[in-house]
Amino acid sequence: MSGLTVVVIGATGQFGRAMMRAVEATPGWHAVGLGHADVDVTDAASVGNALAVPHDVVVNATVWHGPAQEDPVMALRVNALGARVVADHASSRGTTCVTISTDYVFDGDATRPYREDDPVNPRSVYGISKATGEALVRASTPKHLIVRVASLFDIGGSRAKGNSTFVSTMLANARAGKPLRVVADQFHSPTYAPDAASTVVRLLEAGVTGTVHVTNRGWCSWYGFAEAIFAVAGIRADLTPSRLADLPSGPPRPRYSVLAHGALRDADIVSPRPWQEALRDYLERESAGSS
Repeated sequence: MSGLTVVVIGATGQFGRAMMRAVEATPGWHAVGLGHADVDVTDAASVGNALAVPHDVVVNATVWHGPAQEDPVMALRVNALGARVVADHASSRGTTCVTISTDYVFDGDATRPYREDDPVNPRSVYGISKATGEALVRASTPKHLIVRVASLFDIGGSRAKGNSTFVSTMLANARAGKPLRVVADQFHSPTYAPDAASTVVRLLEAGVTGTVHVTNRGWCSWYGFAEAIFAVAGIRADLTPSRLADLPSGPPRPRYSVLAHGALRDADIVSPRPWQEALRDYLERESAGSS
């Protein structure tokens, strides 16, 4: 597709910012960013007014996730109802609806990477709300693209996490000389937000619809991720492995949430580069920004 106008709801969030940059970097494309002050995704009138601008694609990158993620009312309002409201509006306009989802829709009991067509079985309120949002989007419009991402990191971090990411938190604590205990038996697919956003652009260019997993290639434990962060950054850290069972009580976390890329292969789209390469790129940007 050429000459698309893409509205990004949640444009001030971690993925939304990356999506805005990826769209604007695509020749002939134009991005329109909407933040929390511009639109309430749970209100149909607000969504209708905000999306009155002519557009071809709406990307819903809003999410209720953070310290209060297990608040079922807010999680379901934003992640499920909000996804439905945006998808309903896209259906009425005949535009494509892109919904950003998560690896937390799976239970974490798998022993091989989750495929797009594997049954969802979320265990946390956050995962349940996102899985419900996926189902509502599918029921609302055939012109949907549900993109599951995982363990996002980028400069600026997540607003819900105090503008931090796992990477920035590890670096800050290590530089402060704090001892670090990180789980070594929880496995995931680290994902660099700019790489994921660029892949979404390629999916839109190819006219792909349905559900697609978009993560950087490869996987690791959180402990292995921390080791790589310090190795690339050249930092000696007081790092000790721990177990998932040793973490403080909180929302259930999937033990294994590595995502397979079958839909990308079917669409003949190359998966994002290995997470180790993306991490080096991130750390180079982080170093340049702090110098």
